[in-house]
Amino acid sequence: MDSFTATAPGRLCLFGEHQDYLNLPVIALSLPLACWIHVTPRLNNNRDLVMRFGTTVWTIDLDNVPPEQIIAEGGSDDLDFALAAVHEVLKDGWIIQCGADCVSTTTIPLQAGCSSSSAFCVAWIQVLAKLSGKTLSPLELAQWAHRAEVVHFGSPGGTMDHVTSALGGILRIGPGMWDYQRLSTPPGLWVLAYSGEPKDTLKHLNRCKGQRLKLLEKLGGSWDTGEQDQVASSLSEDERSLLKATRTTRDMEQQAANEWTTASGSDLGSYMTRHHEALRDGLLLSTPRLEAMNAAAIKAGAWGFKVVGSGGGGCGVAWCASRDVADTVSLAMERAGAPQTWIIAEASAGASLL
Repeated sequence: MDSFTATAPGRLCLFGEHQDYLNLPVIALSLPLACWIHVTPRLNNNRDLVMRFGTTVWTIDLDNVPPEQIIAEGGSDDLDFALAAVHEVLKDGWIIQCGADCVSTTTIPLQAGCSSSSAFCVAWIQVLAKLSGKTLSPLELAQWAHRAEVVHFGSPGGTMDHVTSALGGILRIGPGMWDYQRLSTPPGLWVLAYSGEPKDTLKHLNRCKGQRLKLLEKLGGSWDTGEQDQVASSLSEDERSLLKATRTTRDMEQQAANEWTTASGSDLGSYMTRHHEALRDGLLLSTPRLEAMNAAAIKAGAWGFKVVGSGGGGCGVAWCASRDVADTVSLAMERAGAPQTWIIAEASAGASLL
């Protein structure tokens, strides 16, 4: 088997942050920032999978696969997705035909809300499939990556990241786990900006999902149930805030989807800002640095702004009318504290083997 490269893009959520795991739809695009895994299959009897990422090296002996990782209650950000994927495919009867030397590189900012870990999982599943003689459709690829990253660990994440990375383009994903439709490119372009503040993904996912699932049960299973007025008096102030935020994020995604081909860019940008305000005020997912970037972007002429990913740090994104505006907004956000920015003119293609 010749050497090959598996690649998978990161993800930028435009609408519906923190709601795919509530079975509510989202709108996301695949970034022109990606994970690459360069693979040299072994031609001898050594059946080690050796992975290098920067200065880190780890090995999986296919003849003596390490046991599954045990995660303490409450979860951890230090998860071995490569090992999890190997366990999952072996359970399904895949036969990985040889060992390989693998080198992983990425241009996706890490712990920044752009799905760097999901892109790695999508790329790694492609590697395992190639070494096993398997051919996967893009959606099957997404499903396997989700199984390795989320299901294997009992984590709270949804399917948006894996579907976007595997399929590419601009997608509306949901409300079913694997439902999606392709969307056209809307007016304008985006400036993605890293705050320089790493985020705690599982902490925020557990809090935002767990609290709202309890609230949904209290509301009788519907965010708009007719029984809502009867239980409203029993909701705490925090629960009312969560309910308002959830409705707003849901409604802004729905409005954007309904008007995707007819609304002006400024209207879509304003929906994005309202979405961000719900994430900030209801789910408490912004930071002073992100708010400084938000204010700077809007003052510089952006149509809208929102936090990206699980929040509490990571990236923000501004929606701009033109390249000139994007250049101005990019500089303004950097002056407000963003150590790095990227101008995104269009979505990338999905995962592939090279």
